[in-house]
Amino acid sequence: MIGFVSKKKVPLRRYFVSAPRSLLYMSLHGKKAPHRHGFGYLWKTEEAAIAVRRYGSGDLEKTPGALPDALPVASTLAIGHVRKASPIYRVHTGAREAHPFAEWGIFLAHNGTIYDADVLDPNPGIDSQKLARWLAHAWWPRTPEGLAKALERLLQEVQDFTAIDLLLTEGTNLYAFCCFNRNPDYYTLWYRATKDTIIISSEPVDEEPTWQPMKNLELLWSTPDLKVHRRQIPQAD
Repeated sequence: MIGFVSKKKVPLRRYFVSAPRSLLYMSLHGKKAPHRHGFGYLWKTEEAAIAVRRYGSGDLEKTPGALPDALPVASTLAIGHVRKASPIYRVHTGAREAHPFAEWGIFLAHNGTIYDADVLDPNPGIDSQKLARWLAHAWWPRTPEGLAKALERLLQEVQDFTAIDLLLTEGTNLYAFCCFNRNPDYYTLWYRATKDTIIISSEPVDEEPTWQPMKNLELLWSTPDLKVHRRQIPQAD
């Protein structure tokens, strides 16, 4: 997954398709590739709303070497995700299971598997959908402090998971949370700050030396003025 926030509009194709290790590249050749069980993205529109498009595995099968969308937009805020379904959810690979998910004004993409996600939400859906519904209620107020408290509570609620790596937004800021119990070399998040853009990605998208890895249990967020904030979330005992 890849997210960015920028002072200027950026064509989504720059990081989703054209970069040396773009979202498309990661879906075909990244760690534990292929990731072709779903694709989705969001962007901030001219009207400052968040628009979301999502595609299932059937759509990706029709474009085996590409993404099933021409990505004809540019934006100052975007998140993209290509899905590799967990074995327990391998039969759920339609567009409705593709990330990012939208719930009550928050938009979330997730890497990892939460095996005990039913403690968050007993309603139907995959673990990431249950997490999005839970977080939509737990993250209040919609501030960085509110999110930090919600994530601390989340780690008290769930116990059995591989990772809860997140990219999310409430429509203004870009947030990332790096959290893994297993496979630290796979469940990574990296970020890079340039003069005009903050980029966060599962893997560095190019060879620039300024990429920095996020620490486990680290919450990072960037405001539209590109100020980067970092905070460690305490883990439950």
